[in-house]
Order: sequence, then C-alpha cells, then structure tokens
Amino acid sequence: MNLLAHQVLRRVALWSSLAVLGATALGYWYAFSLSRDRALVQLQRHAELQGQQQEQTFRDALAHLELFRAEFLRRYRDTAIDHGARFDAMYRSGPDGAIRLAPEYFRGMRRPDGQYVIHTTGFVGRSAGRPDADLRRRLVIATDLVALYGPAWGEPFANLHASLPENALVNYWPGVPWGLDARADLDVTAGAVVAATLPANNPTRQAVWSGLYFDLTARQWTVTVQLPVDGEDGRHLVNPSHDILLDEILARLQRSRLAGARTLLMSREGQLIAGNSAPGEDAQDRGVLHVDKLDDPLPARIHRLAREQLDSGQPQQVVRDEESGAYIVFSRVAGPDWWLATIYGAEQVSGAAHRGAAIMLALGIGLLVILLVVVGSVLGRRVGQPVRQLQAAAESLARGEAAGAAGLPLDEDNEIGSLARSFRELARMVEQRRHELEGTVAERTRELADANARLEELTRTDSLTGLPNRRAFDADIEAWLGTRGPTSALALAMIDVDYFKPYNDTLGHEAGDQALREVGAVLAGQTRRDVRCYRYGGEEFAIVFTAIAVPHAERILRRILEDIAALGLAHPASPLGVVTVSAGLAKAYGEDIDLATLARTADRQLYAAKASGRNRLAIG
Repeated sequence: MNLLAHQVLRRVALWSSLAVLGATALGYWYAFSLSRDRALVQLQRHAELQGQQQEQTFRDALAHLELFRAEFLRRYRDTAIDHGARFDAMYRSGPDGAIRLAPEYFRGMRRPDGQYVIHTTGFVGRSAGRPDADLRRRLVIATDLVALYGPAWGEPFANLHASLPENALVNYWPGVPWGLDARADLDVTAGAVVAATLPANNPTRQAVWSGLYFDLTARQWTVTVQLPVDGEDGRHLVNPSHDILLDEILARLQRSRLAGARTLLMSREGQLIAGNSAPGEDAQDRGVLHVDKLDDPLPARIHRLAREQLDSGQPQQVVRDEESGAYIVFSRVAGPDWWLATIYGAEQVSGAAHRGAAIMLALGIGLLVILLVVVGSVLGRRVGQPVRQLQAAAESLARGEAAGAAGLPLDEDNEIGSLARSFRELARMVEQRRHELEGTVAERTRELADANARLEELTRTDSLTGLPNRRAFDADIEAWLGTRGPTSALALAMIDVDYFKPYNDTLGHEAGDQALREVGAVLAGQTRRDVRCYRYGGEEFAIVFTAIAVPHAERILRRILEDIAALGLAHPASPLGVVTVSAGLAKAYGEDIDLATLARTADRQLYAAKASGRNRLAIG
C-alpha cells in the first residue's frame, strides 16, 4: 500500500469506528433489556417446574398412605384372624417399663410365613401400660404392614412408620433402630407431629404435613406426613406416616436449583420446611422452625411477600424484594399446601443481562474489525483473485461439498493468506462436525425406532395382567387370516371369571384386580407359539389355538380350569367357594374360516358352560 492508501484507510477506520460504536451502544442497551427479561422468564419457568417436582413426592406419599389405610382396615375388619395372639411372640417388655419389638426384626429374620423382615422396630411407651387385646391386635397388624411395605417405599422417603394414639409407634427405617433407642418415658402423642392427627386437632381426618422439626431419637431434621385412620365406629386406630429427611429435600432442591438461585420451602403458617442449607445445632432444641424465629430476616420477609402474592390469586409472577433487590417467584405445592419461593439475586439477573449485552458489544467490535480488513484488502494490490478463490471455496462448503486447499491463496504472506489458511482449517472442522452430526442423527434415529417399538408393545399389552390386550388379539387374528390356506385350522376359546361382579362387590375392586392377575398368570403359563392368550375385556379372556395346538385345545382348556380352581382364591359369593372360570370352545378348518362365526360359537358355548353350573368347558 502507498501513503495515500494509508490515509484513506485511517479516515475510513475513524468514521467506521464512530458509526459502529454508536450502533453498538444502542444494541448494548437493547441486549441488556432483552437478556434481563429472558432471565426473569427463565426464573419463572424454573420455579413452576421445581414446584411440580416437589408436588410429585407428596402425591406419592399420600398414595402410599391411602393404600396402607385400606389394607389396615381390611385386616382389622377380618375378625376371623386373631392377630393379637402373635403379640407376645413379637413384643417384649424391658426393665425400663417400655415394650419393644424384638431386635431380630431390625437385624433381619425369616418369619414362619416365609417373609423376610429387616430394619423394623416397634415401641410402646411406658405411659401406655400393658396393651389391651385391641391394641395388641392393631400393633401386630401395623407391624406386619410396615415390614411389608417399608422396603418397597424407599426413595425419597426415609422410612415408613405407623403411630397409635395409645403412645405406640412401629417404624421401618434402614440403619436407624428408632424403637430400640427411644426413651421409655417418650410420649409420641405429646409432640406437635402426632398430636396433629388426634380427632380433637384434626376433625376433618385429612392427611397432615408437619413443618420441619428435629427428631431427637434419630438426630435428624425431618418433615412428616400422616394419615389418620379411624374405624367404622369413628375410633382413632392408627396413623401411617412417611418421613422425608431434610437432607433429601435439600439434595432434590440442589439438583433442580437454577444456578445462582436460592430456594425456600415454607408452610402457609410460616413454618420453614427447607432452605439452601440445614439449620445449625443451636436450632435443634427449638423443634419446628418458624420464619419469624430465625436469625436471618429474609425468610420472614419472603413469607410476607408470598402471602400477598398467593392470596391475590396470581402465583408464579416475578416480584421484587425492594429491600434486597432480589427477584422472587412463588409457586404453591399442592398436598401439604406449602409455598416454594425461588429467589434470584439482582446481581444474577444483571450479570446475565450484562453478559448478553457484552455479546452484542463483541459483535459490534468484530463487525468493525471485519470492515477494516475488507477496506484494507480492497485497497491492496493482489486482492481480487484471492477473494474470488475464497468465495468459490466458501460456496462449495455451503453446498455441502468438501472444501480442499486447491485454489486457495495459502502462500500469501498477508491477511488474505492467513484468512485462506483459517478457512482451510474451518472447512476441515466443518467436515468433521458434519460426519459427527450424521453419526448422531443415525444414532437418534435408531433410538427413536426402538422407542416406537417399545411404545407399540405397550399399546398391545394389558397393564393389569401383562397379557396381550384386545388390540393385540385383533391384530394377531388379522395377520393369521391373511396367511390361512386349505389345511389351516383355528380354535377360539372365550373364558369368563365366574360370579366376578359379586366377587368385586363383596371383597372390593382391589381384590378383583388381584384375582384377574392370578387368572392371567395361569393363562400366561400356557402361552407358546401356537397357543396365545389375551385379556379380551373386563373379566373375559380369549385363547387362540393354531397349527398343531388345535387338536389339543380341549385338554389345554381343562387343565387351565383345574389350575385356576386350584389357586384356592376364596370367593364368599360363589357356590363353589373359590374363584373359577367357565370356557366356551369353537373350532374351524380350511381357508374359508369366518372369525365372526367362530367368535359367536365360542360365546354361545361360554354361555352354555355358565348355564350348566360354571367351572365348565363347553365345546361347539
């Protein structure tokens, strides 16, 4: 370049810099506002998601306790079984006056009925005195259910326990011998947790969530949910309960926490459930924590803002704490009706906004540099051809063609040569990324195909029995009819559970579902390539026999009827005394098999089997 070119370049650089810097300043302000708004929207969405995640845990807990209540009442109503007779073999009186479950139940033991029991403790406080027959019976039932359900209802629940209003408690807690360590003079009904379930304190008999409290026996901060269970006469019988440890709540909040955000979980009354860290040792003697009792004034201020926001009927709106400048989003956690506050510091929001604006500034400066490079290149001598060569290579790359080094001005000892070499490296990286992307797309395509196959299998399977469902039946029959020939043979059996509606009405739908599972298991045991079993609908099942299985269909069906009756499932509403099934069988041969006719014949035979006394097979 000559001197004039330098002068022109300096003037172009000056005016271009002023124009770019002015545009960048406006862009910086716009990017700052946009990034700040995006950060607040992200905060709002995150708070909603975090509240939903917390809610799921509470829904699971209530579902567990409802199941416990149903099974407890079922066993308690069954007066034919003397549950209390086992009490003396399970519970032992100690020298301190308390009665405790035998230590073997915690260390691990195999009961006479074959069930393996571990991590289970039981405690009857000294103040309760010698349990009467009814209390002994309820304690044995509660112990059986806690030992049965506890291992299955682990994560995220620390334990499963059942407290009784007579100052007794049964606990499944891995690694924590609660009942063995409890003080003999401990009154579990005196604390705020169990006391909240007593009829005087809970007349609606709804599930109760405690605030955060320190369990002096387990030495851990805990939140408890309890469901009071009353008998038919309204007498308070038991409270199944779950504990959620503060460490687990904190870990779950930490895993889902937005970077730089702080979360507070509070009750409507102001009890602190969880924050970003566990309370110190000096707070342990205080038991339940209230936001007004904390050294940090922020939680109390946040609770007041939450009440104003949520009572206004506009949750999940971003509000600002004027004193600290922090942005806060509140969401309501259904179940215990807790409030979740997600707090995002002003510096976090402004920092994200400044980072977004800085990108705009960097783009402006980059634009200025590119402009100066272009102007300098235009003023230089030997620029036209190298630029065209670079253009051709770029267009080749844009078309997806491999851009090689041929034709690029790689040997130029100036900016153009450097740009050509950088372009060559960029093309190599683009080609590499393209191959990686193709591999990723292929892998994702395979995963999608596998997921679709699994979904298809789920739509063909009955969720209750695990057998293929009516949809699978129709699809398999259609496929078989498409391949039939002159020598084809097909047999169809329709099976129906006898007296199933009275069974449901007498024992309940849960027992009915279990009976269907048992029947389905017997049918599944007979399934093979030429014998296919289906749940046709309700209490009705279908079996399709093809190929060499058709001549043996009657023998197979009679074995099925015998095996189901041999299950010995008690059926108080059936004259047969146990759950049985009736079956109708129809066969067809040749290539003119009509499925509708075959199905009607099998149905008629099924009705004939029922009319002739049930637990029978009728053949058409």
